[in-house]
Amino acid sequence: MEGSKIRLSPSEMDLVTDASVILTKNNIIRKATALLQEVQEAVYQPSPIQAALRKQPKISKGENYLGLPYVVLDYPRLSEGTDLFFIRSFFWWGNFFSSTLQVSGSWKDRSLAPIAAAYTNLAAADYYVGCHADPWQHHFEEGNYRKIGGLSEGAFHTVLEEQVHIKIAARWPLEEWNLAANRLVESWNLLLDLIP
Repeated sequence: MEGSKIRLSPSEMDLVTDASVILTKNNIIRKATALLQEVQEAVYQPSPIQAALRKQPKISKGENYLGLPYVVLDYPRLSEGTDLFFIRSFFWWGNFFSSTLQVSGSWKDRSLAPIAAAYTNLAAADYYVGCHADPWQHHFEEGNYRKIGGLSEGAFHTVLEEQVHIKIAARWPLEEWNLAANRLVESWNLLLDLIP
């Protein structure tokens, strides 16, 4: 057999021969996980009155959300058939930190009016509303989220009513790493207050 026809470019060869690239990546993922553990400690309420908060938080990580590594904290994390209630704190390599409230089914029914009433506050705080049919898409590209401040109050209400699920989200650049834990905790509290 002759040599493989699969070749590496010079920049690919530089990367594949440099173990420090992967070691540095692994260290950053450990730090992102530790950051979300700080958020978890700040928001976890082990014996709350609200049933949704009784289930323990969960931090998970993966290597391939649209091709890139991620770390996610879900709390609350309720999934019973079509009844979903999540607040997701998300680190996505090369992109951003985000905080997302996601509700559907009976959780959507009970929170629709309070979320609609929060239009002014959400718009002022640079939040987005989900407009994609797939509730598990977390990127902020066009067709997935719309900036609430760019919608009229009536258009915001229409999006909330027409979607099977409601997603309210904010994002921050990775360059603001040192502020991320505080922002995620503040956002978690704001989002939780939208649920009666």
